Amino acid sequence: MAVTVGVIGLGPMGGNIARMLREKQFKVVGYDKKPECITELDDVGVEAMADSTAVAEAADVIIVSLPYPESLVDVVDHVLKVDKPGQILIECSTLTVEDKLASHARLKDAGKIMLDAPISATPAMLAKGMASIHISGEEDAYKECLAVFEGFTASNFYVGEVGNGSRMKFLANYLVHVHVAAAAEAMVLGQKAGLSPELIHSVLKESAGTSKMFEIRGAMMASSDYREGGGTMFAVYEKDARIITEFAAQVKAPIDLYVSSRQKFNSAIALGLGAYDTSAVCKAIETAVGIDRKIVE
Repeated sequence: MAVTVGVIGLGPMGGNIARMLREKQFKVVGYDKKPECITELDDVGVEAMADSTAVAEAADVIIVSLPYPESLVDVVDHVLKVDKPGQILIECSTLTVEDKLASHARLKDAGKIMLDAPISATPAMLAKGMASIHISGEEDAYKECLAVFEGFTASNFYVGEVGNGSRMKFLANYLVHVHVAAAAEAMVLGQKAGLSPELIHSVLKESAGTSKMFEIRGAMMASSDYREGGGTMFAVYEKDARIITEFAAQVKAPIDLYVSSRQKFNSAIALGLGAYDTSAVCKAIETAVGIDRKIVE
């Protein structure tokens, strides 16, 4: 591909994006504040840059995947140092609509374009080519970057003006969190009724009541193995839960099921399960009802 893609933020999401784009023969340059995140991509030919400014100088299109709004502000500060009118920045993080709009306005004032494009997938789903992405902003820029989006996602949707990508991601994450909690409760209910976790998962994943979360995270619950995706997933969940709850309050929409599911995740964190994948909420519910299955370490 003639286009050079820069990836800023090479953690669980950004690192997989960079790797997948290299596999599709894009030239990829990248930067992360953690040197180990960059060196882990040496084997696929991602060219390491000294900082975000260097990425902006080298790239035609920039993909940003960051955990906090302050990180996005810092990246935009660096990108604005480079005089490249028309340069496109694809912002894939889950942040508030206000955070996205503020960065979009700053880039627009400098003649640059920002697409608000959060990804719907766990890092493992992204790596397996199962991710979906919700893109909002200038439609011509979306079309120009279509090959890039197709390079690391299974499906992409243009959803209108800047901010709509984030709004759609909030809905997706609402369902993810509720479905994980529901999967965990179903798993525990079945065990209390004398059914084995493996049987519960193998049967229900083919049923009318299944979901991607039951299929993927339900498998982790069945085996009591919550290592995949561990380390940061509960921290990401807490950030996203705050955003979703505040968003619902802003638009005055009821989220009773979400509030209930949030208490289940809070219980898991209180029990010291925060180092695991969020599917460990199943262990918290099991503990509450006296089921003592050993977690795979």
